[in-house]
Amino acid sequence: MKIGIIGAGKVGTGMGKYITAHGGTVTGFYSRTESSGKEAAQFTGTKLFTTLDSLIEESDTLFITTTDEAIKAIWDCIATKNVKGKVICHCSGSLSSDVFSNWEGTGAWVCSIHPIYAFSNKFTAYKKLTGVKFAVEGSDQALEKMQELFGLLPNEVVRISTAQKVKYHAATSIASNHITGLIYLAVDMMQESGIEKQKAYDLLKPLVENNVKAVFSQSAREESVDAAGGSNQAQMQYAGCARTLTGPIERNDITTVQKHLQKLGRQEWENVYRAVGIQVAKAAKEKHPDRDYQEMKRVLTS
Repeated sequence: MKIGIIGAGKVGTGMGKYITAHGGTVTGFYSRTESSGKEAAQFTGTKLFTTLDSLIEESDTLFITTTDEAIKAIWDCIATKNVKGKVICHCSGSLSSDVFSNWEGTGAWVCSIHPIYAFSNKFTAYKKLTGVKFAVEGSDQALEKMQELFGLLPNEVVRISTAQKVKYHAATSIASNHITGLIYLAVDMMQESGIEKQKAYDLLKPLVENNVKAVFSQSAREESVDAAGGSNQAQMQYAGCARTLTGPIERNDITTVQKHLQKLGRQEWENVYRAVGIQVAKAAKEKHPDRDYQEMKRVLTS
């Protein structure tokens, strides 16, 4: 597999370096900005292509690693060229392979690969990709061809639904960016209560870190016995949100929750507290199926 990369930003450069470091073949880079393409090619030990045609000619697989807004325009250009038998892939989280409209008529095969990871630095991101999961979707032929690359990489690859790609991406955004937003909100509240900003982070750090660590802690499931009487190998499972949940909503402490809502003082803070609180109540019900949370839900939604 000979991979040509269109776009020499953080994702393109990071993925290019990661693939070559694991024995894959990257033919080189084509970039709108020649200086960034040259920089990426030098960093990965590959080639700078000054024309898209030359990149396509020397590659059997094309990775589009530009901004989401540019992917369709690049595809519209590629689709007019001879790409029969080639795999066209983008690395966007929010777009699916449906962005490659009318791909069947070109003879190419299309897919998307989304590393569930934030590429913060184009020259160091590849070092932390080893434990990252890759979400993939697209045509069967494209994903079958991509097995050659997946076989070189140590990453777990999970196939997702093309139709549900946007919902999947929203979930990753909530787990990443929205968590950051909630911490930002908590720090803001602490500042309003008289605690200096850096001290607020200091106070929240062990609380946040220990909660996340608890949710993602793993333990072995009990071994099951199959029909033949043999013992199946134990599997690891995450503790999860419900099992590790604590706090006033989990305790069904309605009085405390009402006090919180009365004292927040800002509608936007109250809206966030209520919306997230409903999800906490659902997790609490999962943890305590015999406990009645109806009044708690009424308080949170009223």
